[in-house]
Amino acid sequence: MNTYEKNYWGLYLDFLTSFREWKYHNLPLSLCVHFPTMINGMAGLEQSLVDPSYAKSWSDGKVLQGRFEAFLPIKEAVKVNHGKVVYYDPLLGIPPSSYKQLSSPAESLILKPDITNVKKKQIDGAVIKGLSQYAVDIEGQARKEIKRFHSIAGKHKNHPLFGNRHFLLAIKKQIEKILYFIEGTERFLMEVDTSLIVFGETNSIDTRALALAARKKGIPTLCLQHGAVISPFGYLPKVADYQGVYGRYEQTLYESRGVDPDFLPILGHPRFDEMVTRNNLRASSFNKTLGIHPSRKRILLIDHHTDKKMTHQILDLLLVTAPEVELIVKIKKGVRAFDGCAKHKRVHLIRRMHLYDMLPNVDAVISYESTVVLESMLYGRENFVWKLKQPGLTDYFTQLPVLTYSTAEPLVEEVRTFLDKRSDQSGQQSVQLRERFYIPSHQKSTLLLKALIASLRT
Repeated sequence: MNTYEKNYWGLYLDFLTSFREWKYHNLPLSLCVHFPTMINGMAGLEQSLVDPSYAKSWSDGKVLQGRFEAFLPIKEAVKVNHGKVVYYDPLLGIPPSSYKQLSSPAESLILKPDITNVKKKQIDGAVIKGLSQYAVDIEGQARKEIKRFHSIAGKHKNHPLFGNRHFLLAIKKQIEKILYFIEGTERFLMEVDTSLIVFGETNSIDTRALALAARKKGIPTLCLQHGAVISPFGYLPKVADYQGVYGRYEQTLYESRGVDPDFLPILGHPRFDEMVTRNNLRASSFNKTLGIHPSRKRILLIDHHTDKKMTHQILDLLLVTAPEVELIVKIKKGVRAFDGCAKHKRVHLIRRMHLYDMLPNVDAVISYESTVVLESMLYGRENFVWKLKQPGLTDYFTQLPVLTYSTAEPLVEEVRTFLDKRSDQSGQQSVQLRERFYIPSHQKSTLLLKALIASLRT
């Protein structure tokens, strides 16, 4: 655990302790606050958190989960029933074809925060509902909770976080949303007989409210790992009863923060199964779609959704130093930032093509520190990774068998060396990778998840 993380968790636990009595329907509102956004925009506090002498630092990471669980609502005895398996959609990422393997449509319910287009999102006959269907007017209650919050915060005017105006305004903006989801989830669980809830995360306002409401009613919960644990703050602490993980790396990480390994099953993720089950785009169709000559080598660049600077630097260098290489950029957000590159015939901007249609048709991948790197390595592709510049990251990419780069020049130089002396060691790399970072047994994630779902409902 690095200094930033130690101080962050110390500050978070301080917040939970100070606002322990701030509850709504007997659910701690402090647990529903999206705490990472409280730190954003507070430059002075962020600088303090990287200082080893900061007062909130504590040394033993193994106490984190235990301390956090002291604030959870009392858990009722698990009620074994044959109600619906509820799949809460945000960040869940389960392919539509996998749902029917996990549980029958008659026993399944897809739950979303809202439903905007049911027809396009219908999944194999399963019922689809939105929490917005259970919304009630909470404006009056929100005013009361804002008043209660300010009453408690007023006792901590000198606190580096609670006494900060940015913090007070940020909390005020979240309170109405928190109450909206608490009311919605409780009404949903009163109406729908539920035997299990499967999450893609439990650290957003809506997922946290649903997980805590389920705990209060004794409904089992299971959270899948939605991406590589590059930053711990979107994954820890464990809130669902069971936290599925990709592999042994994540098991070790959670255990080091005090989580019982019995509740950390290695499940991988069903979407990764599509690497072998999906009918991928044929090379001829891929080349025709992008206008690429089949004999040319091609590099896939994964765009960061916020920081475009490094991607542009890499593109500019490759355009000059690798004139025979096609450059394919998978863009997440901000396509207009690449208007200047679009004029080059060798640059292809892609927004909607599935990653698994791209990986078989490229020679190498350049990415920031993201889940795509793991997927690409499992697929057997060579990776060149540039480092994110933010505090508190895990050691994931120092443990993963891949080189990382802080600047564009050495990365591009290694790419050119690889293209000139390419050798295929992908099979061996994939085997070594699975030993620690994915399901070692090569079992399908969907089948492992199906077995766990069945066991939690009986």
